[in-house]
Amino acid sequence: MSCMLARAREKLTVALSKIKRDYEDAIKSGGTKAAHSLIRSKKLIGHLHEYIKNELILNGVDSTKIYPPLGQSRPELKMVGFLKSKDQDICVLPSPPRREVVKEGVLIGEEDRVGRAIMNESISINIRSQLSSLGKNFDTLYERTFAEALNLHMRAPKLVMGEMYMVPFLAYDADAINRREVDWTEPLPLKYIPAFRELNFRERDDVDAHKYERVCLLIVDFSKDQPEVIDSSEAFASYETLDEETVKKATLSGLTISDFFSDLLKIYDKRNSILSSNRSMKIYSKPQHQSTLNE
Repeated sequence: MSCMLARAREKLTVALSKIKRDYEDAIKSGGTKAAHSLIRSKKLIGHLHEYIKNELILNGVDSTKIYPPLGQSRPELKMVGFLKSKDQDICVLPSPPRREVVKEGVLIGEEDRVGRAIMNESISINIRSQLSSLGKNFDTLYERTFAEALNLHMRAPKLVMGEMYMVPFLAYDADAINRREVDWTEPLPLKYIPAFRELNFRERDDVDAHKYERVCLLIVDFSKDQPEVIDSSEAFASYETLDEETVKKATLSGLTISDFFSDLLKIYDKRNSILSSNRSMKIYSKPQHQSTLNE
């Protein structure tokens, strides 16, 4: 692992440790009600937001083009899609938002505070998490993830979208949470891995509107004193018997955090070298030490 990747992993571990501490403190102090309240407040996932913004900057992104700015949770920009508008967790815009009236889709006539042209030259990254009941809510959450990329890409097909989905390797036990105790249940269902791979790596802007340019399935073992990121499907073998073919199908290659930022920026570079030769539209300057898909 290079020095840059090692530093990034260390910073990620710090963010995940804060999530573990805050969540488990909420469980012990107030059980289910306090845990749900913490999640709804977005303070928990905010630790990942700041990690992502820092990593974007370290990969050369101009900090003045990131919304919300580093260290802040506002303003979240609302992007208008074909069916609905929705706040985006983190956006990188080449130039300031440009208000306009929507001229296509279900929201015709409504105000778009970002602007379709700006969207088409931007990056949007959304961060989601689920810490318990991993099998129970999978279909609903997956459909929502699928639909949100489709909604925005139908109106702005060149928008570069990233999705970070954090799930525990071992789910927090919902019954234990209700008793104000911390415990874990079954490991993450393997179906998460091939399912999210189907939404990954949209390299062309004229096909696969339901896909993200890059998905990171961030699997974390919170049962350890220091949270550990799971980078391979082999880890599941300690909890269930997996044949070689199953392990092969459940590979995490291309879904991990290691190349998430460099992959997004490489796709952005490729797409925007065609869109505009105007240097003022660039959102970042590629650092010499940045990794690429070909390394």
